[in-house]
Amino acid sequence: MKKLFSILLGMGMLVGMVTNAAAGDQDAAIRAGGSTTLLPIMANCSSEFMEKYQTWDRVDASLSKAATTVFVTGGGSGFGVKSLLSGVIDIGMVSRDLKDKEKKLLGEHQSYLVGKDAVAIAVNTRNPLGARKTGFTPAELASLFSGELKSYQEIDRSLPAKPIVLLSRDSGAGSTEIFQEKIMGEKKFSPKALQLPSQGALLEKLQANNNAVAYISSGLALNSKNLKTFALDNVEPTDANVTKGNYPLARPLLMVVKGAPAPTVRHFVDYALSSCQKIVAGHGYVPARSVN
Repeated sequence: MKKLFSILLGMGMLVGMVTNAAAGDQDAAIRAGGSTTLLPIMANCSSEFMEKYQTWDRVDASLSKAATTVFVTGGGSGFGVKSLLSGVIDIGMVSRDLKDKEKKLLGEHQSYLVGKDAVAIAVNTRNPLGARKTGFTPAELASLFSGELKSYQEIDRSLPAKPIVLLSRDSGAGSTEIFQEKIMGEKKFSPKALQLPSQGALLEKLQANNNAVAYISSGLALNSKNLKTFALDNVEPTDANVTKGNYPLARPLLMVVKGAPAPTVRHFVDYALSSCQKIVAGHGYVPARSVN
């Protein structure tokens, strides 16, 4: 049942759900939300944590006998920070560096590195672009995602004159923010780009569309036999290049807590940074323990 809670909340919002905990135990529940890159990792981690520790006193004898309940939801990195600031969640999941403005608004806060991944450029393996091109420069990508290049023939004359289908995340996603900052610069994304609500939805759409190009989590792209990734400035989005910091669009996967973490939150964070590192690796990301 608790595993079901985590999965359901990962797909929806934090409100309107009923748990098996008594109403008086709700204050013992932990709420985490934000990055859809971190979502499957945190959903699996929370399920494992709740299965192992049925009540909080089994985690720490000084804690109450309330049922251990960890709610996890997506929404994007921006949503994670905003919800943390408003007090809706206890842990913000952020798949990018915190902005200076966010740090100032958060005041005292703790930021924990769960792992690292990268924003990779990818196409379906049936897309003819994969056979003709091995990599891009930032300028080429900016021209592509701004919509300046409209057909594959404009990228390479040997390619068919089929329209390029651009896939993206919404503006609050960590992947979009890093792509805007480091690739797009002053240019805006094409208004014709299809915005997907999560990394999972983006993966599904990209795998199904032979004419699509997307920027997507490297963990998802490299783990899919149906996708082809490209180098950026001659650097491949491999785990080794992410670990060494060589790939330009490498990014941290963070758990952020405003103020001093409550004992329950601290214990869950400790569990995520130790026992759940295998889950991070299992999803194709670089565990924090492997980062130099």
